[in-house]
Amino acid sequence: MHSPIFLIGTQRSGTTLLGRMLSAHSAVFIKNELPVRLVFEPGAGRDRIQANIDRFVRERFGQGINELLAAEGKSVWGLKDPELTRYLDALEQFLPEARFIVITRDPRAVVNSYMENKWGLGTNAYTGALRWKQEVSRQLSFEAALPGYVLRVRYEDLVLDQETHLRRICRFLELPFEAEMMGYYQSKSFVSKNRENKNTFKAPDAALTTKWRRKLTPHQIRVIDSVVRPLLGETGYDDESDPYCPPPWLVFWYRLHQRVLGEIQIQYQWRVRRWLRLIRRRYQSARSASV
Repeated sequence: MHSPIFLIGTQRSGTTLLGRMLSAHSAVFIKNELPVRLVFEPGAGRDRIQANIDRFVRERFGQGINELLAAEGKSVWGLKDPELTRYLDALEQFLPEARFIVITRDPRAVVNSYMENKWGLGTNAYTGALRWKQEVSRQLSFEAALPGYVLRVRYEDLVLDQETHLRRICRFLELPFEAEMMGYYQSKSFVSKNRENKNTFKAPDAALTTKWRRKLTPHQIRVIDSVVRPLLGETGYDDESDPYCPPPWLVFWYRLHQRVLGEIQIQYQWRVRRWLRLIRRRYQSARSASV
């Protein structure tokens, strides 16, 4: 396999957008989201992890990484998955060849997107901000420990000034810049279109960088800021509200809200999957009987 690129970020931070931009480069193939818990099985070393990635790519495309690269005329492969933040220690095994790109998005935009996502598992202003803070803290520590191997990119910069930041990314990866990267939405996609990633199938929309200002209430912004404030400056974002500390009863309510509503959503998803499996089996049985 060729040296990998790992795209890291929180959910709803722009990893899919970045992956599509990079995949529009003539030399790069970025695989979108694998079952990372199976890829990074406990105690797995680099060779095992790499073999797992290759196996899942083969299951999806009918070819391993090297075969797929050859078929597509590409020379560099990468993996994009928001859950990679959980496995940063394991990813260090790919050094010194690997390169890591961490994409960060305004925490208020991320939390708003969590809350709008129908599978957000009950996320609210407090628990969403806490999740962002925990994941970004890990990413910042990873970046600080590996100077020269990690590049941080802000989602807003990528949307508002594509060429400047794609050129910066290409320099980091030691690849020539290609203008086709800016027309990613017109190129072949290895990503299936769905409700969550539909915006990556059209030109960048600057309005998405400030959508949270219209959607979140002043109180929600205040709560989010109270949680993420220690990381705002470090990630290049402004504090939007006065200092505030949510009272214990409100924190308890937010945690309870996510636990209860999240469990309801999990049970709903489980029931939907069960119904779909039942319908599929009956359909297959009916087809077999008619043959």
